[in-house]
Amino acid sequence: MHPLGRCVRVCAEIQGRSVIDYAYRGFATRVIPAFDLPLQESGCVSCGSCVAVCPVGALMPREMKGRGRTWELKKVRTVCPYCGTGCTIELNVKDGRVVGVTSAPDGEVNGRHLCVKGRFGYGFIHHPERLTRPLIKKDEGFLEADWEEAVALVAKRLGRILEESGPEAVGVLASARCTNEENYLINKFARAVLGTNNLDHCARL
Repeated sequence: MHPLGRCVRVCAEIQGRSVIDYAYRGFATRVIPAFDLPLQESGCVSCGSCVAVCPVGALMPREMKGRGRTWELKKVRTVCPYCGTGCTIELNVKDGRVVGVTSAPDGEVNGRHLCVKGRFGYGFIHHPERLTRPLIKKDEGFLEADWEEAVALVAKRLGRILEESGPEAVGVLASARCTNEENYLINKFARAVLGTNNLDHCARL
């Protein structure tokens, strides 16, 4: 594949959108949306696939603009937290803060491709309202607690509900951010330990 055609081809052949294409001729040729409209007025879904394959830096995530030079960013390889697919992502870290997410060409599951959540949905990492410790509700409101205290309280309350109202009074909500193995354990915990079939999931991110 010619390097100057990667963004056009990935939009057309991988994403199936054909939002951008070549326009004009000769030395004036450039890649634009239809009628030279801004991307936000075109059929672009902001998937970021063209950004991932652009070899010249003409396309880049707006969130990373001015956040650091390529050689200043530390690449931390990890797994996307948004579903159980297990896509490989690289956190771009500068001064201890994540300034962007990029895909890894050799990712076993996804290669260069990521969904829009995996590529751009990292704002929660440093959000000031992000919970980093368990909260227990007491008379004066929610108070921070350690994990041992929180788990012990949950076990005590669940035991009381099962004793007083039976397993049908309990429901379990699994998470699409968990792996298949973790969700299997949640299923076994709900059915074998709690004895309830009231099990749902939040795979509608």
